[in-house]
Parts: sequence; structure tokens; C-alpha cells
Amino acid sequence: MTIENVGPAVETGAAKARRAILVIDDDRRVLELLQISLTQNGFRVAIAATGEDGLDMVRKDTPDLVILDLRLPRKTGFEVCAALKSSKDTSHIPIIMVSASAEVDSRLQGLMHGADDYMTKPFSPKELLIKVRRIFERLDRSEHLTSKNKELESEVARNKEDLVVRNKELRFQVYSLETLMGLTHQLNSSLEMDGLLNTLILSVVGQLRVNSACLFLTDQREHPTRLEASTFKGIKEEQARKIAFHYGGDFVRALLPTSGDEGRPVRLAEIEDDPALEADVGSLFAAGFTVVSPVIMKQRLTAFLAVGEKVSGQEFQSADLEMLKALSESAGIAIENARLFKDLQEAYVSTVRLLVSRIEEKDPYTHGHTERVAEYAVAIAQELGFTAEEVQRIQFGAFLHDIGKVHTQSDILQKPGALTEEEWMLVKAHPVRGAEMIRGVKFLERVTDMVRHHHERVDGKGYPDGLKGDQISIGAKIVNVADAFDAMTTDRPYRAGFTVEKAVDQMVEKAGSQFAAEIVNVFVAALKEGRIQVKKDAPGVAGSSTSSLVPP
Repeated sequence: MTIENVGPAVETGAAKARRAILVIDDDRRVLELLQISLTQNGFRVAIAATGEDGLDMVRKDTPDLVILDLRLPRKTGFEVCAALKSSKDTSHIPIIMVSASAEVDSRLQGLMHGADDYMTKPFSPKELLIKVRRIFERLDRSEHLTSKNKELESEVARNKEDLVVRNKELRFQVYSLETLMGLTHQLNSSLEMDGLLNTLILSVVGQLRVNSACLFLTDQREHPTRLEASTFKGIKEEQARKIAFHYGGDFVRALLPTSGDEGRPVRLAEIEDDPALEADVGSLFAAGFTVVSPVIMKQRLTAFLAVGEKVSGQEFQSADLEMLKALSESAGIAIENARLFKDLQEAYVSTVRLLVSRIEEKDPYTHGHTERVAEYAVAIAQELGFTAEEVQRIQFGAFLHDIGKVHTQSDILQKPGALTEEEWMLVKAHPVRGAEMIRGVKFLERVTDMVRHHHERVDGKGYPDGLKGDQISIGAKIVNVADAFDAMTTDRPYRAGFTVEKAVDQMVEKAGSQFAAEIVNVFVAALKEGRIQVKKDAPGVAGSSTSSLVPP
């Protein structure tokens, strides 16, 4: 074996040009020749004369390649190779096994112990260098692939994290959309203004995760002059009530969208430097609000939402502002619907009062009777905990309970003496006639049961259908009690009105037969405790006999 200079190793980068090679051989001449040859070609070379020394050196400074002689004193090359390949810390180190024997068995045995290549002595350094470079080229490719794989894994991990974040954002957007749709449905299904606005403000606080919110609503629908705090959360009432805005003022104009644009949320910080807006913006800042969003309906400002800072302390993002805009749009539709419904209700009430006046024109002795019955019925319904909508239905039913009497002759209604059987049959027909009159009138159909059944008895002896017990609706039972009480305490052509005490005694006595006991009990208890007041314009109420039931 001779020394041949085959030129420097072709490596890129200082680290690759200085790869470390450990040569383990008991022949000093071989060690020296390989050390010189490999060093001249740019490698760092370490040498060991025994297998034990070689293993110690590997543990201290792991080489990139081991050139290992097969025949070594004490621990053979096979044993050293097996030791290196069996350890997880050194199994990756490529090994070129060198032997003076050209036997095939030795070569196979070396490869079986894990050697990566095999050379037979004597060999040319040039041949060795070619094998070394091939091994390092494979290492370079492997390391390059490993590096690329790590980069890809890192990229996948980053993309995965980004995907998790984006999925989380998407889920939140879907949840927000579902919440918004649910809120819109809930708002549009409710026509009672106070409950509607309370639902809205709670949704704004919860959906946007802000510490406060307030809806400033116009004082009237058609010709507003001011916007005042209508409903709020997160601020004190006295503070909210102090804030108001002139409808034609600069601040309101600043919230209005320009022609063709939609109303959008405005950060107060963006307009605080305008001298014309300083006072109004300052009052909102003082209450802790930071963003306002106009509620536009039919190109007019109906209200605006003011919200405070986010609970997290973060700035409002574009998604937050879009959600606030969507909430404002839903609020505008709901408020408009509630106001239209209120207008319709007032029209209904006016219509009902007109119908009632037609009844009372026929019988001056019952003047005010319908109003009083309606007030008693409403009070009983409220005592029973009915909703505002249910109370209104009871009110309409009480107003219309005697509407059928418009078909009854005035001389019969005003007759001072006892009625004949034929006259009595005509009077008893008024519940059926009344129910027929309102059947087909959409907004009045819902009170048909009260009009038809307010003279039914729980014992089944009433008219016109002879219903009993739970066959009679709760509304009809309430109107029955209210109607009877007012009739008993009111003067009629054929008798004077009872005192309140006597009327109450009569009702208690007939509870469970003529009247529903649960309604009588509620009514009498509320009378005695002053929650229901006897109507003073009833002729039979005058005098000191009512003092034990009606508080001063």
C-alpha cells in the first residue's frame, strides 16, 4: 500500500470538508499512511490500535466514519462492529471493514455484523478515498433529506397550528352566525318592546364579550326629537339616564351613513377631536363606551348601540365590528316591528272601544260596565301571573263580552220588571251572537271563547253550551267573575246594587258552582289586600259599607 495524493475531497461547506474519520488498526504503518492520506484530502483523522481504544474514542468524540481492521488483539473487528451497531447512540455510524483475507466468508460475516462496506488488504488509498467519498455522499443526501424532512415536519406543524387557529376562528364565526340567526328569529318573534330590548342588550354583551352596552332609542317613531337610554347593561341607571342626544344634533348626523352607504360602527376615538362632537362623545367616554353603531330603518336613524371595552382588554377586530353591525340591523327590524305592532294594538283598542260604545248606547244603566269588567279581568290576570300578551287578550275578551247585545232590543235591556220566558231567551242569545259577530275578524277571533262562554258555570248549569269545569277556558272563567261582580255592585232597572261585602259573600258562596273557585279566591284576596280596587263609579259602591274591603 502506497501513498497517493488524489486531490482534496470535493465537499461543500466547512463542516462537511472536515468530517471526522476514526481508523482502528493494529498495524502502525497502516495507521500512519491512512492518517496522512485522509488528512491531505481534508478529513479530520483519529487513530486507535485496539478495539477497546477505538470504542473509548467513539464514546468521547463520535466520528462520521469508522475504518475498522478485522483482525485486532483481544476484541476482534467483528466484535467492535457489533458493539457499535448494537448501540442506539452509534448505530448510525458507517463502518468500512478492512481485512487481509479475501475470503467470501469474512466479507459476508463483516456485512452480517453491520459493516457498510468491505476492503481487502493491500488496497490503494485512492480506492479507499472513493469508498469514503461515496459513503459521505450518501450521508450528505441522507442528512439533506433528513433536514428537508424536518423542515417539512416543521412546516406541517406550523400549518397544523394555523389550521387549528383558523378552524377555531371559523367555528366561532359559525357559532356567531348561528347565534345571530337565533337572535334575529327571537327578536322578530317577540313584539313586546321591553322584553325585546332586554333580549337584544344581553345578546350584545354576551356575543361581543364587552363589559357594558346601551341602546339609545328615539323618543317617538314618526317625529323624534331626542335619543335616550332605553335599555342597558354594565352601567348604573342614573349614569345612563343622564345621557341624551338631540335628534338633529351634530353627533346624530355623524352616525348617519352617506348617500348609498350602509350604517357602520364608529370608534369614538376616531371622532373625538371634532369640536362639534366633543360634548356628546365625552359623555359616552365618561360612561365607559368606546364604539357606537347606528340602527338605521328606512334610511332614518331609529336608535344606536353603544358598547364598552372588550372584557379581554383586546381591541375590537373587524369581525367584532361586523357582528355589531349585524346586531344593529336585527335590532332595527325588531324595533320597527314592535312599534308597528303597538300602533296596530292601539288601533285594535280604538275599534273595540267603538264597538263597546254601541252596546252601552242601548242600555244607559250599563254605562261604564264594560270598562269596569275589563279592569277587573286585567287585574285578575295579572294576579295570576299572566304574560303581557295574555293579559291583553283577557282585556279584549272582557271589552267584547257583551257585544252580542247590539242585537237585543233596548226595551228588553231596560225593562224594569221581570222578563218573560221569550225575552229571557233573547237575552241569553247574546253570547252566541257576539261570538258569531267577531268570528272571521282576525285580531278578535282569539277572544271568541270569552265572548261565547262568559255565562257558563263550572257546575254545567250555565249557557249557551252547558260547559263545566275545565271545559271552560281560564279567560272565560275570569270574565265570568269580573262580569258578575260588577253586575252585583251596580244598580239596574230591576234592583239596586249590592254592597261590596254582600257581593263578595255571594261570590264566595257560589264558588265551585257558578264561579271557578280558584278565580274567586284570587279576586277576593286581592280585593281585601288592596291590590284590586273597587271601581268608585259603580252606583252600588257608594257608602261606608265598602270600607272593610277597599283601602282608603
